Amino acid sequence: MKTSHILFVITVAITLMGMVATNVLLKEQYRKIDWSDAYQSFEKKPLPPARHLIVRSAPTAEIVIEKSSATQALLLPSMAQSYKTRQQGDTLFIDFTMNYDSSPRDPHNDINDELPAGLVLRLPELQSLRAIDTRVTLRNFAPDRLNVSLQNTRLRTHNLTVGGPVSLTASQNSFVVLGDDRYKALQLTIQDSSGAQLNNTQTDAFTPIVSPKSEVQLRGKALHWLTLKK
Repeated sequence: MKTSHILFVITVAITLMGMVATNVLLKEQYRKIDWSDAYQSFEKKPLPPARHLIVRSAPTAEIVIEKSSATQALLLPSMAQSYKTRQQGDTLFIDFTMNYDSSPRDPHNDINDELPAGLVLRLPELQSLRAIDTRVTLRNFAPDRLNVSLQNTRLRTHNLTVGGPVSLTASQNSFVVLGDDRYKALQLTIQDSSGAQLNNTQTDAFTPIVSPKSEVQLRGKALHWLTLKK
């Protein structure tokens, strides 16, 4: 056999061995991936425990606030440098503005879907939230009471169970999308041209305070309160 043929066979053999080794490594890495955790590639940072949050961010990424036994912040690596916190007593201030200087983005344009997550805050409990210029999702909490204040913000909720009063105020063109939640009593204050949408939201008592410019939509089980008048 010619030397060139031998070298060709050796080259092919080495290439095939490399491909097999690469395939084995890829399969091993694939098995290590936890496909149930959508945030496994996020950077993990410690988060001081707090029951009250004040959040200011840019309207370019979703902030997800969810109940968890562990207190933790998860950050999209490309946005991690924009994350700042400070604590005062039982209140945690979150700044996630990312030097946003583009034209204002209307919260009403982001009603139907969450934006790609940039920050996830995991907390054992939450009693109040104030959000400014933010796109935020709140889910899986079951507090005794809840106070939420929004300014130029879109809020989406999912699976909240509140055994006591819920006070929710939307102002400065904010929009609230309440999901399949269960409340003891809901006071919904919609100011200026802000709006709200209740999707299968259940509450034993409902006190709406809405401005003439506001938009309030009732869907599913929330149609029980169709007597709402502006």
